[in-house]
Amino acid sequence: MSREVGDVVRGELGFRFAEPADFDGDGVADIVGGARYIGKGYAVVFTKPTPRRWEGEWPNGLYGQDVTAVPDLNGDATADLVISAPNAIVDGKLGGIVEARTAAGQLLWRTKGEYAGLGWQLDRAGDQDGDGVGDIWAGSPSDAQGGHVYLLSGRDGHVIRRIDNHEHDDAFGWYVVSIADLDGDGLSDVAVGAPNAGQGGAVFLISSRGNVLHNIRGARPHGRFGEMLTALDDVDGDGTADVAVGVPGASDASGLGEVAIVSGKTGNVLHRLSQQHPGELYGRALATLDDLDGDGARDFAVGAPWYGTAEKPRMGRIEVRSARSLRVLAQIDGDTANDWLGWHMARAGAALSKPGILLGRLEAHDGRGALELHEFR
Repeated sequence: MSREVGDVVRGELGFRFAEPADFDGDGVADIVGGARYIGKGYAVVFTKPTPRRWEGEWPNGLYGQDVTAVPDLNGDATADLVISAPNAIVDGKLGGIVEARTAAGQLLWRTKGEYAGLGWQLDRAGDQDGDGVGDIWAGSPSDAQGGHVYLLSGRDGHVIRRIDNHEHDDAFGWYVVSIADLDGDGLSDVAVGAPNAGQGGAVFLISSRGNVLHNIRGARPHGRFGEMLTALDDVDGDGTADVAVGVPGASDASGLGEVAIVSGKTGNVLHRLSQQHPGELYGRALATLDDLDGDGARDFAVGAPWYGTAEKPRMGRIEVRSARSLRVLAQIDGDTANDWLGWHMARAGAALSKPGILLGRLEAHDGRGALELHEFR
């Protein structure tokens, strides 16, 4: 339906991004993204007719690694952005930063990382502290002594809570995703990926208060269980929401990717979906979509960005699956070599009048990257 292309060679627009939101008050949701690989990196809001774009302040800081649209933080009735630069050196220390800005680029707040990698992954947490403003989960996976996850105030960025893990080099916080309330305290909880934990990776389902509810271990050596996550509805009928876990495997031709559907109630693996083609990085991206098949549960997409043919290597593909029956509802294949279609994805939401998906082509156009909206019909 539409496509936005990055404007810097090798900038990689769209490494990670979130569902579009209305930034200019025109009633239409706008796409946001970042391009982290151009020196200082940049963030961009694709408002019409003129996008709004600004650069980071830190050389090689990976500014724009993740750009998340959030509801109104400053009371102006339009959406705002939370942006990360996980490799930023601040005050002589490699800690990373997470900051909030308006769509015009006005800085609302900035949080400096205590440990390397703050903001490697972001997700909206809902209003956890009861101040009327939604808060933010931020992963900080780069501490060799064990990763961290922060709950940041959406109002001013202060640290509400820090959740620590103590397995060395586990990459705890590599991916964080808000999930439904599992422990009944009325607040949404969080799933945290630690793809380097143990031999095969791990996923932790954690209460909003920081208590570990389930510690789920990957069964396959070097599978990178937990590299990607997405929240599901209750797919097995036990009254508790569930989680999809990406297990993309090693980043070479021998990688055997899969997706595991994990019970939010027990932490047990309910189902496994396996890749179709060797080395395609099946499960490298996941996204929760609308209920496309009408069975009462939101469906989900799986990305395999290194799928390809001899003529078109790593063009990428995505498949959309029913969350309950697991049948394939739709598939979109890349059409150009080395585009990496499906490196990251998000629900299209209000950017389209019908259900749709926002897809990233990370290496398209000489690595400029592209974000495109597809509508399901």
